[in-house]
Amino acid sequence: MGSESPENLIFVTGFGPFAGHESCNASWEAVKLLPDEITVHEQRYRLQKREIPVVYRDVDRNVSEIWDQNPLLVIHCGVHTVASKVCLEKYAYKSSYCSKDWEGNCLSSTSADLCRHGQNCDKLETAFNVEKIAEDLNKKHKDIFCASVDVGRYLCGYIYVKSLDYNPSKTLFIHVPKVDVISPSEVQQGILDVIQKCLEQIRDSQ
Repeated sequence: MGSESPENLIFVTGFGPFAGHESCNASWEAVKLLPDEITVHEQRYRLQKREIPVVYRDVDRNVSEIWDQNPLLVIHCGVHTVASKVCLEKYAYKSSYCSKDWEGNCLSSTSADLCRHGQNCDKLETAFNVEKIAEDLNKKHKDIFCASVDVGRYLCGYIYVKSLDYNPSKTLFIHVPKVDVISPSEVQQGILDVIQKCLEQIRDSQ
């Protein structure tokens, strides 16, 4: 892991194979192309990339391990089968994750409320201004970004709500289209630009 500190550590995750995406998951195809380091406004940041199995218990383990390192920023990515744009998700739901994961397992009934802090709401929302990020980046990327409120109630929504519960000021989920809609190389450049915008919003909030 080297000499990373929480001040310059960024995690970016993509998902592994699942039904309909057995040969490749567009999210990981893009994430794995990201560099190991980036420099934004003369500050160096270390990117830690993880491929997450589409399995509830693996999400639990990875999210815990990621936040144990107190990173500056966590970006989760997943594929959206019918998306035509890169979708920046605004929130995730706290319950009703009923579908079986890639290993055929469901959440236990004790997982109906996923959040540790017991907020009296049905969803958790990122602190990032996703509408502003999408608007800014569409000027550069030919209108391939959008703000979204449709993260769903499968593993994408599950990993997002788990991380939002740790810190909504440092968490964002990105839904990417299939590889034949937008290429992984174009998506990975888009992810890099989203990271830069998130870092700018973190800086401006301090």
